[in-house]
Amino acid sequence: MQGIKSKRSGKIKYWAFLLVPCILVLLSFLNLAFTTKPSGKYRLDFFTKHNQFYICDSAYKSNTGSDTFWTPEAYHDRLGVDYDILGIGIESYGHVKADLEILDSADPQTDFSQYDHVVEAGITIQSGLLQVLNFPDYKSYLKLIIKPGKYRVRIYSSGLNNVDPDADEGQDHYKITLWPDSRMERKVLKQFVKK
Repeated sequence: MQGIKSKRSGKIKYWAFLLVPCILVLLSFLNLAFTTKPSGKYRLDFFTKHNQFYICDSAYKSNTGSDTFWTPEAYHDRLGVDYDILGIGIESYGHVKADLEILDSADPQTDFSQYDHVVEAGITIQSGLLQVLNFPDYKSYLKLIIKPGKYRVRIYSSGLNNVDPDADEGQDHYKITLWPDSRMERKVLKQFVKK
């Protein structure tokens, strides 16, 4: 009798071992349990083309090729904006060197003296999966699970003056911060003027 009881308790432990993680994952997708909170810094180092890359919801529906995305104002501000995708204009033709930092609250930095250009805008991440994509093949270089909602994204650009925009390599570097916020409009906090 003892042997049968041991077998049965072993089966219960086995099923509990399998079911508990599945239930937690399901609840997290339904936003009923804890969600992954990726606060921290992430290094980005990859190649793109045409002086741009993207931050987006993994299920984005916007068209970055439309006339309303990369407008003359967007090129000037170095940021194409739609509700679920942001196009970040870079100085180098191809090599992206950046740091992405996920914050719990608004970015407190107000001294922009060490940067050439600072711009921010809002993005909606409905799927709960944030992606960083290159261009033109939209290959994903970073995927982060975050709580679905609206976020503010700020891009700090530095080292822009000594870069040939047709060269793959340059001294340009980008710092990107992202935090929960409902403001969606694009706003330039410091405008780059080529010397």
